[in-house]
Amino acid sequence: MNIELQTNMKKKILLPFLIILFVSAQAQSLKSYEFKIKIKGIADTTLMLGHHYGSTQYVIDTVPVNDKGEAVFKGYDTLLGGIYLVVAPSLKNKYFEMIVSGFESSFTMETDTADFIGKMKVTGSAENKLFYEDLNFIAAKKIEMSNLKGKLDAAGNETATGLAIKEEMKLLNANVETERLKLIEDNTGLFYAKFLKAAMDIKAPEAPMNPDGTKDSTFAFRYIKLHYFDNLDFKDERLLRTNLVDAKVKKYLNDYISKTPDSIEVAVDFIVSKAAINKKTFQFITVMLLNEYATSKIMGFDAVYVYIVDKYYSSGKAFWLDDVGLYRIQAQAERVRPTLIGKPAQPLILQDTAGVDIPLYSLSSRFTIVLFWSPDCGHCKKEIPKVEALYPELKTLGAEVYAVYSEEEIDKWEKWISEHNYGWINVCDLHEKESYQVKYNITQTPMLYVLDSNKKIIGKKINIEQVPDLLKHQIEVERVAEN
Repeated sequence: MNIELQTNMKKKILLPFLIILFVSAQAQSLKSYEFKIKIKGIADTTLMLGHHYGSTQYVIDTVPVNDKGEAVFKGYDTLLGGIYLVVAPSLKNKYFEMIVSGFESSFTMETDTADFIGKMKVTGSAENKLFYEDLNFIAAKKIEMSNLKGKLDAAGNETATGLAIKEEMKLLNANVETERLKLIEDNTGLFYAKFLKAAMDIKAPEAPMNPDGTKDSTFAFRYIKLHYFDNLDFKDERLLRTNLVDAKVKKYLNDYISKTPDSIEVAVDFIVSKAAINKKTFQFITVMLLNEYATSKIMGFDAVYVYIVDKYYSSGKAFWLDDVGLYRIQAQAERVRPTLIGKPAQPLILQDTAGVDIPLYSLSSRFTIVLFWSPDCGHCKKEIPKVEALYPELKTLGAEVYAVYSEEEIDKWEKWISEHNYGWINVCDLHEKESYQVKYNITQTPMLYVLDSNKKIIGKKINIEQVPDLLKHQIEVERVAEN
């Protein structure tokens, strides 16, 4: 679930992704518009007008289709520029895309249900004419490449024929790249050219020589990482209503940034600093990154969420939020903060089945696994036997399990424990004095935390099968540190 929802959106729909675009006029919105659509093969139904916004699509209008397959999207409200979608619900939400650039307020698009892209005819829009010419150009080149690949498979990679075919494939790729660059250069005033330029990969120049006469093998990676966003115009809000910005940012984080919170936080600042040139872009990027790390399933990445809240929300920079929305986000960060990797575990004084206090910090084992569970929890019924099977290995690695019963029916827990010969420490909040659900941000069960000898959190919210490897890794880290 997104922690912060985007604003100014109407009905949201989930649509199949029709095509990944391989992917200047400064006008970015229309004050009024009229788009005439004609589709051969449909009649007496409806069409929807939607638009991309990051990785999601939103519907903003629905209009009738007459018996000739004609429909008109018309309005006198501001229509923001970007890549829009004409959706046919009667065709299982099949759709085609069109560009709203901000200066073409009236145009016609005519196509056929048999082939939305291949049959498209555009009148009155240079943007969309160029768009579909390019889509069909790329489709034709894909067919050529597919045919060459089939010939290569038949000939073999290392045969004389195969080597010749590979040269043809390289030439085909080069020709496509040349045509794309020419399209961009010849149409600098069109949004589609800007979109294509933003989608292009950065190419590194030749690597410099090292003092020993060898080439710097890391130069290309470092150069691309530094210049990755050079072709993306963060000032142009129309790019927000495409699938490009979201995908490009996530690819940068995935391909060029180390998977550690510290490295990601530096990258977040780098991206946000570029987005700050435009208020709407800053909002889009900040919200996207917040949601990305609020919902990440990778252990430790919630630290990035807390970092974003502290730096960009609590600092007063989230101008789009009211006090209630800001409080909700800050409250979530405060729930997460005490459980971040590297933080000391919150103290617990819980009781065993005899009513004796067993403080968490009284355990002297090298590692402690704090396990929150309940015998009534369906997932616990599957996981607890796994804990039982791994317990001997965990003990060998120096770990003890501190199993916390997460419900209130103490009699049921006592009966369960008496019937199951668990060797670990079983406790519950008999006196109802410990708010462990809050201290450990328990949102589901089973949930476990792995603590080192100083009771610092070194792992959390992972499967029990992952714990032995985590302990072995920690033992190795400590061994290296000692030496």
